[in-house]
Amino acid sequence: MNSLASTRVAPARFAWTIEASMAVLVAVWLLALAWVRPLSDPDEGRYAVAALQMLRSGDWVTPALNGLPFFHKPPLYYWLAATGFQLAGVHEWVARLPSLLGAWLAAMSLFVLLKRYASQSVAVASAVVLVTMPYTYMAAQYANMDMLLAGCLTACICSAAMATLEVRQANGRIRGLAWMGWLAAAGVWAGLGFLAKGLIALVLPGMVWAIWLVWERRWRQWWLPLHAAAWLPVLLIAGPWVFMAQQRHGGFFHYFFVTQHFQRYTGSSFNNPQPWWFYVAVIALAALPWTGWALAAAWRNWRREPLAGSLALQAARPAAQPLVQSLDRLMLVWFAVIVLFFSVPHSKIVGYVLPALPPLAYAVVRLVQAAGWQRWGRHTAALAALLCVVLAVVLGTVAVPSKAQWRALRSLPVQSADRLVMLEHMYYEVPFYLPAMADPLVVDDWRSEGQQADNWKKELSDAAEFAPQLGNSLLLDARGLQAYACAHPQQQLWVVGSSDAAQRQMPSVAAAAPALHLGSTQVWQLQGGQACGKGTDR
Repeated sequence: MNSLASTRVAPARFAWTIEASMAVLVAVWLLALAWVRPLSDPDEGRYAVAALQMLRSGDWVTPALNGLPFFHKPPLYYWLAATGFQLAGVHEWVARLPSLLGAWLAAMSLFVLLKRYASQSVAVASAVVLVTMPYTYMAAQYANMDMLLAGCLTACICSAAMATLEVRQANGRIRGLAWMGWLAAAGVWAGLGFLAKGLIALVLPGMVWAIWLVWERRWRQWWLPLHAAAWLPVLLIAGPWVFMAQQRHGGFFHYFFVTQHFQRYTGSSFNNPQPWWFYVAVIALAALPWTGWALAAAWRNWRREPLAGSLALQAARPAAQPLVQSLDRLMLVWFAVIVLFFSVPHSKIVGYVLPALPPLAYAVVRLVQAAGWQRWGRHTAALAALLCVVLAVVLGTVAVPSKAQWRALRSLPVQSADRLVMLEHMYYEVPFYLPAMADPLVVDDWRSEGQQADNWKKELSDAAEFAPQLGNSLLLDARGLQAYACAHPQQQLWVVGSSDAAQRQMPSVAAAAPALHLGSTQVWQLQGGQACGKGTDR
């Protein structure tokens, strides 16, 4: 990045090369260290194994957790990861490809918008800032739905903005058709966003778009968010899956839309309760050094010209470049809507505000540009990139179990006819490192009391409500495990759990030597007959 504010634009004949180079470089940067870490418990293991099960079962409509219908999230992540497993094999970096794709999509969407309506240098700088934020970089290498949603939201908002800016009205008539293509693109990304994480992919872009139109006083374009070109792609992309899921599972509609959307947003019983200022602190820390650089630039701007010290004031007052002013306003609305929307609920997860990072990256560039500190941009980008690499390596070698430790599971003589048994915990990632087998048996006290917490037991209990008979065969207590072992005396069982859990559920196993140690977790090998008659009555 030669400069954060250079306005020199390359000749048109090199435009494709520049865009293609950005696309390749961003992809390589995000992918380079995606293989370092093993899967993290619980999220990465949960979603990666669900995608792997989708591939093995051939059921592309119903996501499954431990073989049970799992409708916490829509299926786009599972579709992408399962396709990746089919094409490239079962590897950790393949499980992270949907998140990598989301980060790449966010960076390239921001780049296209800014190159078209600001300048090439601002577009390049903003994309570089975005992908070198540790917040973005680490989320891109984490297998869940948050970064995939952020990419779809960014592409949707950028497409909607381009549709709005492309509409040319004179004497009540619209000139040109480019706006309709961008409007349809916004609908496509909204539909894919719905399949990534649900209704939020429609609500948030709609809020950003509507507030921006009002601030811009674009009264002649108020109808754009309601146009059929925007909504038809949403219905065509998202509608079939919703219809098929409801046809197969009668309680899907209420559980997915009411429980997992409205009750989760308004309720206080879900995980990770945090104060209202949580996301402000998270963004400030997780996007360093760029947030520190932006604050320093804003302070310098305010010292030089108090009334123009902030991007908000620059956007609010008349500007010599109307398009830049429009972009400033869009980015401010975009950032504020995302942060405020997710600050309201009691439950707050770090990944929820990832869609606020693209406008933050733009704000960093604009503030540094106004401060005249462009020449320092390369040094800050290098520092940010180094921080990303250090975090990826440290988290991959220190903060989580080593990759060799988990891969040791693959050295066990496990056969497809064997059965996996998990004691008092859902070890999501274990099936990822083993050959295809029947769904694991999970042993615990499954009585209704104590299952209201938003944890692995509630996930499995909720999933079992869609398939009660199957749930009864997979979610066992100690007596149920004993009965299963007696019914399958020759079957090889691989028991995973802590020593304390084994003592409570299978005392005879706890006294045996484990076949493998995974930190505090042990893996025991035995035949069903060895566990028959040895369970405890609970």
